[in-house]
Amino acid sequence: MKSGKKFVILVVAVALVVSVFNFIRMSMDEEMEIYEKTLRLHIPANSDSKEDQELKLQVRDAVIELLKDPLSECKTKEDAVRVAEEMSDEIERVSDEVINENGKNYKATVTITEEYYPRRQYEGISLPAGNYTSVKIELGEAEGQNWWCVLFPQVCTQTASADEVLAEVGFTANQIRLLTDQEDCEYVVKFKLLEIIEGIFG
Repeated sequence: MKSGKKFVILVVAVALVVSVFNFIRMSMDEEMEIYEKTLRLHIPANSDSKEDQELKLQVRDAVIELLKDPLSECKTKEDAVRVAEEMSDEIERVSDEVINENGKNYKATVTITEEYYPRRQYEGISLPAGNYTSVKIELGEAEGQNWWCVLFPQVCTQTASADEVLAEVGFTANQIRLLTDQEDCEYVVKFKLLEIIEGIFG
């Protein structure tokens, strides 16, 4: 009888472990979607000179203004990437215009690529470090400090709250809480775990 009870206990314990593992896996799968739902913007300046750094911010403003309305029609990251690809020549042209207006003779180079981003705080949300699809605008030699932001969802340009912007484009309640509630100790731990997993498998 004792051996029978031990076997039942062992089966129940294994079932519980498997259930917990599956729950954690499904939760982390959902959270890993954050990387798949986000389009970033990366602008490395020509150099770290004051002029080049200020110029980088002018290019940022011009590009965000150019893309603001087209991206507002996007419902998914795939839509946003398609807009960025279709407008890449225009992004380059607008960037070059800003550069020329400031008396510089270097050019901007625009690529849609996958890049590693450090953890960043933007307008009420904190995005984990990891690999993201990125619109990268390299100015001249691109040897200066970077400017990072989020093109989609439009948390950098919308007047609505981050929660509303994220919900509107399909982020789940769990994902929104993870990105916006950084005072919750449970989510601080999960946020760090997410970065570790992305570092291993991303």
